[in-house]
Amino acid sequence: MSPNQGSTGGGTLVTFTGTNLAGITAVKFGTRPATGVTQVSPTQVTAISPAGSGTVGVTVTTAGGTSNPVPFFYVDSPFLCSLSAASGPLAGGGTITLTGDELSTATSVRFGANSVVPTVVSDRQLSVTVPAGAVIGPVAVSVVTPGGTSNSVTYTYVGVPAITAISPITGTSAGGTSFTLTGTNLTGAGVTFNGVPASAITVNPGGTSLTGTTPPGVSGAATVQVTTAGGTSNSLTYTYVGMPTATAISPITGTSAGGTAFTLTGTNLTGAGVTFNGVPATGVTVNPAGTSLTGTSPAGTPGNATIQVTTPGGSATVPGGFTYVLRRVYVTNAFANTVSVISTATNTVLTTVSVGNNPSGIAVSPNDTRAYVANSGAGTVSVINTATNTSTGTPITVGTNPRRVAITPDGTRAYVANSGSTTVSVINTATNTVTSTITSGAAPYGVDITPDGTRVYVTNSGSTTVSVINTATNTVAGPPITVGTTPRNVAITPDGTRAYVTNNGSNTVSVITTATNTVLTTIPVGLGPHGIAITPDGTRAYITNNTAGTVSVIDTATNTVIGSPITVGGVGANPYGVAIIPDGTRAYVANQGSNTVSVITIATNTTSSITAGTGPFGVAAA
Repeated sequence: MSPNQGSTGGGTLVTFTGTNLAGITAVKFGTRPATGVTQVSPTQVTAISPAGSGTVGVTVTTAGGTSNPVPFFYVDSPFLCSLSAASGPLAGGGTITLTGDELSTATSVRFGANSVVPTVVSDRQLSVTVPAGAVIGPVAVSVVTPGGTSNSVTYTYVGVPAITAISPITGTSAGGTSFTLTGTNLTGAGVTFNGVPASAITVNPGGTSLTGTTPPGVSGAATVQVTTAGGTSNSLTYTYVGMPTATAISPITGTSAGGTAFTLTGTNLTGAGVTFNGVPATGVTVNPAGTSLTGTSPAGTPGNATIQVTTPGGSATVPGGFTYVLRRVYVTNAFANTVSVISTATNTVLTTVSVGNNPSGIAVSPNDTRAYVANSGAGTVSVINTATNTSTGTPITVGTNPRRVAITPDGTRAYVANSGSTTVSVINTATNTVTSTITSGAAPYGVDITPDGTRVYVTNSGSTTVSVINTATNTVAGPPITVGTTPRNVAITPDGTRAYVTNNGSNTVSVITTATNTVLTTIPVGLGPHGIAITPDGTRAYITNNTAGTVSVIDTATNTVIGSPITVGGVGANPYGVAIIPDGTRAYVANQGSNTVSVITIATNTTSSITAGTGPFGVAAA
């Protein structure tokens, strides 16, 4: 008998093979007659089982009698609960487990129109290799047993995922960067970066894009792949960038109006943007090694600003930040015993500071925190706190008739030329005390210091010489340098190679080569040259011609006067001091005869005017 089992609901077509089966009159399953009995041959009969349960004996009856019984097993219909994997690749091939009831007699498992033979694990479990699908999408899965066909559960054939783009394409090696991947067949996707799983994956309903968060990784290129039930995608490249570091910014101060060129050093700076208190810097350019960058500061509020560098690798803060200063020009008013403080942003007088009698020269410390004023009528130096614009402490007693003051590049010392006592006083700026007095030539007047801080050049207005002081020993080094008549002031180029001296009595400027301390050339200028200032880029020198009421401009490349003298201050202006602000855009000239300060726009050498105190004389820019 085949088969020897069937559904409890009946309906199983059973074939009986034996002898003497001709003339069959009945087939019974236990006591119940079969239906559809068909004589195939004298040795074979078919019949359809009736409903039943358990094990029954099946007999065949002919005119010759009733046969021996053969056991038939009634089997319940199978029930399918779940699949161990609800989806897989269209190509099939994966092994899954089916869980349900009455599965031990399973003969096949159907995946839509395709059937495969299962491996029976137990009455509750089957193992099967998924056949290939016809199309992407869901199919019904059911189990076929002698007891019938089970209910169906859904299995979904999935296409192989493909990815086309990732955004952004770079991020920090620390991980945590949000990203978006686009492609196809991304439903149920997991994403890996060099095999490390990304987190927080969310796929859109169409399976065409997903978002997630990158895991940590090693700096450099990483392979990105997507894996779904349909397989593993092609790969894309994502670049991990090391966290940037910022070690220093130079300069550490700049004008609150912005426009200060700066250099920032660090590591992993490629692709960096820089902000000052959250405001982006402009013109940021990073060197190929990613170890330094340059840019221009934005405008900011006076005070300390937080400098942050941001790259695809993250952010870093510059230690100490950057200090915005309100750019100012300090002008000594010789006849009013005051100093006018002028804002370069508005070219207006911010305030007036009282100092000693007949203030003459003035210099501002390199960190812009203090201004030192030579009070020629009092034999003292006043110190102004530039943060509060007030005089601090008791004026420092120096020599007789101090005329000019210069501060070393490191800000530790101030050198004061005392015209009435043929000396130069050295002030320790930490204690504001005189630590040394140096005998110079006759009537020392002007003073400037080399950029490396090693030498001080002093004009001796009572003679025709310039003395050079060695700052290491605070002694005059070598013989004086002969220049023109009545040398008044001296200015040294930013590269330290030349010193320019105004010769008030001979209407010339002497150019000293500092390497040999010899006069390179002499340049005729206007009548009564007095003050001198050199632009920060070293290309021009501005000289006040006191008697002529003009300013001459020297091209330092050719050591010739360029253009016509610039008229300042009107009739009887008597220009004395001149200073150029750090960005090199303007020169400020003190006109003692007209109680004004002329502002020269260096790009055009045109002027405007500011009313100052009585008898403006010296000028310093901060």
